Amino acid sequence: MNNDIKGLCLFLGGIGLLYTMFLVLVAVFTGVKIIKSIVFIATFSAGLVSLGLTPQVRQRLTSYVKSQFIR
Repeated sequence: MNNDIKGLCLFLGGIGLLYTMFLVLVAVFTGVKIIKSIVFIATFSAGLVSLGLTPQVRQRLTSYVKSQFIR
């Protein structure tokens, strides 16, 4: 995949994850029931971030996350 496309995927995924955090804060403080939207946006954004990562970085991140949960 082209580096420009990877960068765009990382950027859009990061913006989507920030938007998800904002929606969670709105839901917590106002009590609005937007859980389905939050889950959909978070999943889509995480997929975009995953597309934008190189295989080496993805492998390092998965090993780090696994080591944090396996303790």
